[in-house]
Amino acid sequence: MNTKTKLLYVGFRTLSTCCLYAAFLMITSCDDNVMNPNGPEPDGVDMISVTVSRVEDDSYMESHVDTPDTTGGRTLVDEWVPVKESPASRAIPAAVPYEGPSVVRMTLREEPQVTTRAATLGNGIYFRLIAFRKVGSNYVFQSAADFTTNGASAPTLRQGKLLTRAGTVRVIGYSFNSTTAMGTIPSSYAYNSTSVTIPNMSNDFMVYDSGDIANVGTISRNLSVSFTQKLCKLTVKLSLSQFVSNTFTNCTGVYVSQGGNASAWTIGPSTNNVSANTGNTPTFSIANSSTATVRLVPFSGARAITVHIGTLKLCNYFNVNNRNMTSSQNVQLQAGRSYTITLKFELGIQLAASDITLTQNGCTASDKTNLAKLRWATGNLKSMGNANYVWAPSQTETGYYYAFNKLYDGSNGDPCSKLNTAYYGTGWRTPSRDECLSLSRCTNKTKVNNGIWFMNNSKGLFLLLAGARTWSGGSGTAATESGYARYWTSTNNSGSIAYSFNFENNKAEVNSSTKGDGFSVRCVK
Repeated sequence: MNTKTKLLYVGFRTLSTCCLYAAFLMITSCDDNVMNPNGPEPDGVDMISVTVSRVEDDSYMESHVDTPDTTGGRTLVDEWVPVKESPASRAIPAAVPYEGPSVVRMTLREEPQVTTRAATLGNGIYFRLIAFRKVGSNYVFQSAADFTTNGASAPTLRQGKLLTRAGTVRVIGYSFNSTTAMGTIPSSYAYNSTSVTIPNMSNDFMVYDSGDIANVGTISRNLSVSFTQKLCKLTVKLSLSQFVSNTFTNCTGVYVSQGGNASAWTIGPSTNNVSANTGNTPTFSIANSSTATVRLVPFSGARAITVHIGTLKLCNYFNVNNRNMTSSQNVQLQAGRSYTITLKFELGIQLAASDITLTQNGCTASDKTNLAKLRWATGNLKSMGNANYVWAPSQTETGYYYAFNKLYDGSNGDPCSKLNTAYYGTGWRTPSRDECLSLSRCTNKTKVNNGIWFMNNSKGLFLLLAGARTWSGGSGTAATESGYARYWTSTNNSGSIAYSFNFENNKAEVNSSTKGDGFSVRCVK
């Protein structure tokens, strides 16, 4: 097993009594009384002098164990996730259970193991060492002292004195990897019951346990002090796809629900867990950049991971405010390891062929291949002026109705070509007859919540039974008939007939329809 290390080389030496008082710390008592580290020095017994020659930096993943089941560089989560809570404006649609697919792909990756040796820490990093003497099966507090690093040189003693008697000794240490002083040393520590509060997640928290060191009074030795991480490091990254400028601004109020904030550790074996008493990290911002890194205390068991965004504007048009994005998979983050979670915001729905699972209606491998090439709008088409079309922001909204290959004002043209390019970019069109035929086969034809899922019943394409404006009803904002669905294809049939995608209860097919009828339009690219 590789060990994550912050190496402190501590020299334990036994010295004769009453010598070199100015250079060494003396122990003056042979009884079992607990000693105040800031009190008078004892007489006439062995003592310990501490020297530190090197302190490594806080690189994560150095303790990673490479086994067939646990290897660096694993992808733990890779899925489309719901974006819950209603949008503040026309923007990314809310993906509540039946309202349609998600528009955020969450990827959680455990970063690979660090194989190169880390550089030393800078000057002034505080750490505390606590000495216990073993008496029977108990550990009796002896002394404690705080030090600061001095680059690659020996550290500087800041307060206290690290003293012990001859016999079996155990040294416990901890550090926040911070230049902030660690506060007053208590008069005593109770092994395995005194807790240390971690003040915040801005820095690290590392611990050290020497284990039992026998015969300290008679054997001269050097001890390597190896600090292990009790927190994990999580980098949150936002990624945009299919947006015009692929930029974002004003990302604030972000937090992650998968580990603790306020927490404490018990002085004792390095195997002691850090306990978390909250489920969210502190809030942070990713304003005008692409990543932010936080530290957290992992929970002891596996659970879903949630990223909350307070405010976010995509491409200067889409507001993603007060949203939760939660994985369906349960994962367990590990202390001392580094992770990256990426939230990829996309316009539209595009599934890999392997994700197309609704095959009960004769969906073929060729259908899956063809459909995997397409990106579908997440809402039915609406008209906000001839050059400013949008799609409906919610799957519960029917959108408007159009005659075949007509704009909303009745002039000729593919209405999808009029989508606002500032919002959606270019290349959107009405799907063809063949594309809708593939879609009609890749479904289970099951009505849920006034609509039918295609390709996949959780992250695929959800189309409403939006009705129609029959008898050449043409364009309009409301259907004249309900209980079924009619969506235009782009494929002509004859002078007055074109192909439409029709479905209702237990039926999905492509048929011929009168060009003057008003049907729904779902754009594709």
